[in-house]
Amino acid sequence: MSMSFPIKPLGQVLQQADLISTTQIEIALQEQTQAENIRIGQILALRGWLKQETADFFAEQWPTLLSQESKQPLGHYLKEAGLLNEHQIKTILYEQREMGLRFGELAVLKGWIKPTTISFFLQYLTSEGQPYQSSLEQEEVIDGNSSQIPAESLNSELAVQQESNIKESNPNHKFVSSLSWIHQDITHLRPFIRSTIKLFKLDRKANCPEIVLQKVLSWTGAQPFLTQKLCQLICDGETFIPAGEEAARVEQLVQTRLIENWETQVAAEHLLAIRKGIVENQHCDPMLLLRLYQQVLLETEVPTHHNPVQTELLDLGLVVKQEKKLRVANRIYQSVFNLGWVEQELERLRPFLNNIIKLFKLDQKASRPDILLEQVLSWTGGQPFLTQKLCQLVCDSETFIPAGEETTKVEQLVQTRLIENWEHQAAAEHLRAIQQGLIKNQYCDSIWLLRLYQQILQQGEVSIHDNSPVQTELLNLGLVVQQEKKLRVANRIYQSVFNPGWVEQELVRLQPFIQNTIKLFKLDEKACFPETLLQEVLSWTGGQPFLTQKLCQLICDSETFIPAGEEAVRVEQLVRTRLLENWENQAAAEHLQAIRQALVENRHCKPMWLLSLYQQILQQGEVSIQDSPIQTELFNLGLVVKQENKLRISNRIYQSVFNLDWVEQELAKWLQASSSTITIPKSVSIKATPTITLFEANNLISNHRGVIFKSIWILLAIAGLSIVSLNIFRNQQVKNLFQQGNELFHQGEYKKAIAKFDQLLNIDSNYYQAWTNRGYALAGLQEYNKMLESCSTATIIEPKAVYAWNCQGEALHNLKQYYEAISAFDKAIALDSQDPVFWINKTESLIALKQSDTALITIDEAINLLLQKIHKAEKVDEQQQTIRELSVSFSHKGKVLAQKQQYKEALAAYDQGLIYDPGYFTAQRGRGLALQNLQQYKAAIAQFQQMLKEHRLTDAQKAETWYYMGLTFCKSSQIQEGFAALEAALKLKPDYQAAEEAKTNCSR
Repeated sequence: MSMSFPIKPLGQVLQQADLISTTQIEIALQEQTQAENIRIGQILALRGWLKQETADFFAEQWPTLLSQESKQPLGHYLKEAGLLNEHQIKTILYEQREMGLRFGELAVLKGWIKPTTISFFLQYLTSEGQPYQSSLEQEEVIDGNSSQIPAESLNSELAVQQESNIKESNPNHKFVSSLSWIHQDITHLRPFIRSTIKLFKLDRKANCPEIVLQKVLSWTGAQPFLTQKLCQLICDGETFIPAGEEAARVEQLVQTRLIENWETQVAAEHLLAIRKGIVENQHCDPMLLLRLYQQVLLETEVPTHHNPVQTELLDLGLVVKQEKKLRVANRIYQSVFNLGWVEQELERLRPFLNNIIKLFKLDQKASRPDILLEQVLSWTGGQPFLTQKLCQLVCDSETFIPAGEETTKVEQLVQTRLIENWEHQAAAEHLRAIQQGLIKNQYCDSIWLLRLYQQILQQGEVSIHDNSPVQTELLNLGLVVQQEKKLRVANRIYQSVFNPGWVEQELVRLQPFIQNTIKLFKLDEKACFPETLLQEVLSWTGGQPFLTQKLCQLICDSETFIPAGEEAVRVEQLVRTRLLENWENQAAAEHLQAIRQALVENRHCKPMWLLSLYQQILQQGEVSIQDSPIQTELFNLGLVVKQENKLRISNRIYQSVFNLDWVEQELAKWLQASSSTITIPKSVSIKATPTITLFEANNLISNHRGVIFKSIWILLAIAGLSIVSLNIFRNQQVKNLFQQGNELFHQGEYKKAIAKFDQLLNIDSNYYQAWTNRGYALAGLQEYNKMLESCSTATIIEPKAVYAWNCQGEALHNLKQYYEAISAFDKAIALDSQDPVFWINKTESLIALKQSDTALITIDEAINLLLQKIHKAEKVDEQQQTIRELSVSFSHKGKVLAQKQQYKEALAAYDQGLIYDPGYFTAQRGRGLALQNLQQYKAAIAQFQQMLKEHRLTDAQKAETWYYMGLTFCKSSQIQEGFAALEAALKLKPDYQAAEEAKTNCSR
């Protein structure tokens, strides 16, 4: 029987799901009163606080879903709501099988969704909510008298059982009781306590794992990194923690492994980052940060004020805000960054401040010049020009500032000499430049800049959105600063000069500029809300002048009127029908053709590199700026824009016209035309045992793993030679033997190569590169057990020998120990996650185990890495090698998709592989088999016939091609042709058992 729930307003539902804040909904409701026909979800999406698809999900689907009796998996709802994407869901499902945790727990552990949001969905939509609740009700902690401790006390970690009474275990730990995690709803926290216990196997380390975790949290304050590190230390420990000793054991571990000599302990990197954030801060004066932190330490808590120093200290994570108070975030920080450390750092920094004090003679102007300077910086936020101006004003003043009056006198000076009538004051030129940058901006609409700045003033901060050119421009003006993915006003002087009243005044004054656009194209005659209509236009054009004018003109010429609420739909309809569909014959054809021509016929860069870079941006959404000639050219074409050191597509129209399909077609054309001039280096001929695939693996007799060996060998040779320069080799003889062994390997003289490496190892048995290369030489002889021994020896000598781990994985794969192979490749990836070869090899083993979903994730990672690599490659041979590896990777993707019986998608992947290397045998064969499985027999036969025309095929490859062509003929009932093809395969390879069996089956 389905449950009935009262229908709540959208804003209330979104707040309950912890997707928006009270302040955000209040602002949205206020704006809605000014435009009644705009939905609340639209306003939230326009503000960037919520995805439009999320707002639509809760507005349209949520009420219906509540009343449905049958429920879907949690991931289904999260995807529908736009809270998780397909890749994230696949990753969670894979790790769920590996770790045995619940879907929601993993989503939270990865930081993709808040615990409160997961709990909200579990409560209303899935059947998972009840087990969580029952688990909470059943769990209890029993002492020797079997009396139960209330869960609330246990989770505050301050309760102990003493004579059947609950008492505070340490009355001096007032600090602990204020930790934010204690105040969380226990029903939300319990599942994630359970998952942490399971993740770090705490149930194997203690009688009462929950109490152990509570003791951990009492030290870490639930800070994620510290919590994980401390739990890992417990997990790695060999001792078992009996009941009653949890607090003592955890404290001992914290003191000995985290706090004492912390610079060399397991949390050193994390703590060093915090220390650097304080003493080398770029946003606030370090003295001010240290003074404030010192005050928090001395007083336990200080009231919150929305000033830059408090904000920066919060952003560093050293303090937390609780009930309008600042408190130290956890006891570990409190122990490491204690009062003694603060005093030491203050003493160290004073000489720097003394230079400023001396320069402006502040010691002659105040009893406490250091406090005076702190007050100056509290107004300027460390902005260099304003700091100098204000210090100069203090210097020029004839009054002396006694102790205790620093705050009042500095504020008085700021108000009278900088803020009041600022246009005629000391900082007038500086402030006027910012003003002009706001109201006469050449890169962004001034209305949008003012609206964003107004929002920051009203809310104190706004979240950063990577695709927002308005936010980027406001940062460039210096009016706001970026702190922990938030935008905040840079200092109190800017906040006072460019205050809410000034913003309103400028908005009223600038309104005619928007009105001119509306008036020019008569948009006020075309829509109830012409401003909203113009915003929808700009959301498609990205402000590109030509496209904006064309789209506005199309609206003007249209005979239909656009009612309130339909702006987005109508503009999209117009864009699709008048600009995108058959775009070569539409209104923007000349403009778009110019961009296309500049891409595919570029005279400054190879079109292939431009297209590949653009393809990468389309796939990933953005790429980091590296100031390469290719990036510069793509930017100059106007197809992409620079935002926050990233390249992104300029607008949605370009993205729709020059989409992934178009790019792939153009790449195919360009590569086909130039393939005769590209030389792909031949792979090393290593006769490895073939990888199992969907297409009758036991019948494969050709090899495609040589390219991977080639890549590893090049890197190992470089690594080995570089070590010579570091004087690790004992003598020149070792160097010569290593080079000789490498040369013999590349000549295919594997036995001789092994002899050289053996000779070297008799001189220096710890030379792990020789053990590794010896393993690859053994692979050439197909002696995989010995290969495994050799590569394993290398990892014993040097556990960080990344290529030795890969070598070990290759050996295990060829020994068909696929799970062990995956483990070895994972170790290689952990050491170097940026090497695509390791991801490719892991994919092969996953394919062998038919773990298709996971294989798809790993091969996509390899492809992404290779696409990044190809743009960084400077040498031609590096570029060609990467092209080859891309062909391998797309072929692997084709195998995975074929294994999933997604043959159309597999065919597309093989086609992509052939774009990068038209002669790659594995991709050609895979393409033919994909066509065969799609029952496109004529096309499959044509593919195999085309392959047989290749002059560089080996006899084994030719036999395999004849074999698959024969199977295809047989499946299409062309028995005579099938027999002839299978006979041709047997002529090339008389012992081809699969071909003999196929002949028998074909005749039936």
